[in-house]
Amino acid sequence: MPSALNTALFLSAALAVLMRLVDAVPAYSSVGELSETSGDEVQDVEVKSLLSDRQKWYLMARDLHKDVKTLRDEQFSEIRDFRETANMTAYEVVRISTPLLKPSDGCLSRNFSTERCLGRIYSVLTWYKENWNYIEKENLTSTLVNDIKHATKRLLDAINSQVDEGQVNPISSSPLSVESAWIRKCTVHSILFNYTSVMIDTCRAIGYMSKRKGGPRGKDTKRAGHWTSDKN
Repeated sequence: MPSALNTALFLSAALAVLMRLVDAVPAYSSVGELSETSGDEVQDVEVKSLLSDRQKWYLMARDLHKDVKTLRDEQFSEIRDFRETANMTAYEVVRISTPLLKPSDGCLSRNFSTERCLGRIYSVLTWYKENWNYIEKENLTSTLVNDIKHATKRLLDAINSQVDEGQVNPISSSPLSVESAWIRKCTVHSILFNYTSVMIDTCRAIGYMSKRKGGPRGKDTKRAGHWTSDKN
């Protein structure tokens, strides 16, 4: 009997310890709750860490294009509602030209050049960054104004290390007009419209670079093919 009693006491003590351990371990309703960092977040970090620099640039450029296009469309609705816009053909008269990517820049032609293209992309994006204060002064309510400003800087910083300074040509321009509210709105839309086009071509060029094999610099001899100009 003493042996049976000792066995019972041992089992009771072991059960009590086991119950305390169970209470100390939280119950999880899903895999994502196993830690403060969810499984999706861990997977996202791991995937991003495996991407090449150019693939990361492409994702940054794609997101930037989406934001610029959205802001362009939002701002255009304000132009249409503006009291002076009796006829939208008036916009064509006052719209301005801003830097774009051209076939001669090595980004859109068959003679694709990574070195020349990156230099031009850097120069053009720098122009939009330096003139973005004109957009900010328009007092648009969208939070995208600030998001685009910082996203442009991040993309410039990302590609800066692989840009050949000899291929970077600063772009100068005349001061942007502030004659009237109507002129300012049309100027802002011209900037956003052209910036959208720039980001379409930038995404294509960087996407092409990311799929190619070879070093980060140097002229690419492989044909880039024909790219249609889908300015949307």
